Amino acid sequence: MSNLNELSSSPQTALEPQDEVRIVGQYYDDKTARLVRKYGPGPRIHYHVGHYPSSKTPLNVHDATPDDIRRSIRIHQEGLLRYAAKIWGAEHRLSGRILDVGCGLGGGSLFWAQEYGADVTAVTNAPEHAPIVDGFAQECGVGGKVRTLVCDAMHLPLDGPYDAAVAIESSGYFNRPRWFERLARVLRPGGSVCIEEVFTTRPHGADVWAEYFYTKPATVLDYVEAAESAGFELVDDVDATSETSPFWEESAAWTKAVLDSDNSLSPVDRRQLRISLMANQALGTEWQAGGLRLGFLRFELK
Repeated sequence: MSNLNELSSSPQTALEPQDEVRIVGQYYDDKTARLVRKYGPGPRIHYHVGHYPSSKTPLNVHDATPDDIRRSIRIHQEGLLRYAAKIWGAEHRLSGRILDVGCGLGGGSLFWAQEYGADVTAVTNAPEHAPIVDGFAQECGVGGKVRTLVCDAMHLPLDGPYDAAVAIESSGYFNRPRWFERLARVLRPGGSVCIEEVFTTRPHGADVWAEYFYTKPATVLDYVEAAESAGFELVDDVDATSETSPFWEESAAWTKAVLDSDNSLSPVDRRQLRISLMANQALGTEWQAGGLRLGFLRFELK
């Protein structure tokens, strides 16, 4: 990972909590155009891994165009949400009033509203994302069922009770004890916290994930301890590491295909794509070596 360290601009010094929130928000604001290019055009844009039931990519990525690869990534990202919905019993747990915490560009929020009729509060700390999510919700015809809220996950609105909170590859940015404490105040008794996240199994895996995504990965046990101290209990824990591993092959292949085919890229764009390519390749290696684990957790408030 020495080459990635040299190229990465991730902060290496300790920061105050409010500074961390601001930096992460700015990080995602700055990535907006790149996210739309890779995972768009929308309206349901996802920024998370995909689910590949056969544990293999259906494409021959070496011969595919960037558009072909992007379509496959998007199909399997939607597949991950459908898999999550099955695991979490979305038809009765995620069909009411829910929080989508760390909503990105709103793909998951729109998914829960369109597919399950949920009333969704889409929470983001990236101010520029809020109007984009609002626009996509209007485009999908669910403007009345999705509202965006720009705030820190540790300051979720006390306008509940909510039936559930969902966090798709976002909880790694949160102060987990404080987040669960806040959730205990906004969810109804018996409400669910549904988490899809990358968990660490060894230190190097944590370094790879944290360096590129500015996140603070943890073990499943770390989550369980934080949740239990706030009055939650773990009721579901599903490992999907092998079925998500092909995402990194497709993601790296898309980046390489763009670098090879798009002569209009600026030097800055090329540098960012080279960083992305190296990170994707490193993450794919860690996934296959067992250094990281992709899991679906569900906690219930006692």
